[in-house]
Amino acid sequence: MFFYWVKKMQSQDIFKIINNRRSIRKFTEKPISKEILEKILIAGQRAPFAFQGWSVVYTRKPEKMKLKIGVYPMTKVLMFFLLDLNIIEKIINQRGYDYDAEDANTMWLAIQDATLASENVILAAEAMGLGSVLLGATPKRYEEIREVFNLPTRVFPIVGLCLGYPDPEALMEVRPRYPLKYMAFEDEYKDPNEEEIKECMKAMDEGYKTQGYYIKNQAKIPLDEKFGEDKYDYDKYSWSEHDCICQITS
Repeated sequence: MFFYWVKKMQSQDIFKIINNRRSIRKFTEKPISKEILEKILIAGQRAPFAFQGWSVVYTRKPEKMKLKIGVYPMTKVLMFFLLDLNIIEKIINQRGYDYDAEDANTMWLAIQDATLASENVILAAEAMGLGSVLLGATPKRYEEIREVFNLPTRVFPIVGLCLGYPDPEALMEVRPRYPLKYMAFEDEYKDPNEEEIKECMKAMDEGYKTQGYYIKNQAKIPLDEKFGEDKYDYDKYSWSEHDCICQITS
């Protein structure tokens, strides 16, 4: 089944899939078949890994999607990619050894595994005509997710993913990014100066304003008065202000 997916991917332009990918927040009623779901999960398994320190739990049941994490309406499959030290510890014990790893290092490797797998799943879903949106606040809802999905200790949710067929009337535009020269460095890191930071902000802010993203989605976050005066209404509010507020209030 995995090779069926590879063949399908080869018939498409992988760069087109990557560059046209955007978050989908509204889906149609069309269900995701078991066959397609299995294909994209196998694609997740084919991601590079450190020690397969990840797993995924998913559901089609609406009652399990009623989490305080902002699961989008009409989501057909909700996934949580997990940092999973449970399996490797059981394998170590099976071999007759005691688990004595340094958890911090193992944790970072497992986070890499989970995020690489999630990206494979996202791109495979795109290739199959599905859309998705990540739920980045997933770790903050650990206790609730653990209870709903019966997660054991040493298993921790890294990121959530809503999947479904995109509603063609609610497609969002591809979001802007920083200029590549400020994110990709040859030979050594280049620390941006004040003018270069302003250029980064301008690329993002003007891109979002042109798309009318925050106005369309009514996505402005009020600034808590302890951080100063809220000077930005929707005609000025854009990505850099939004991202600042998200970071300082998280």
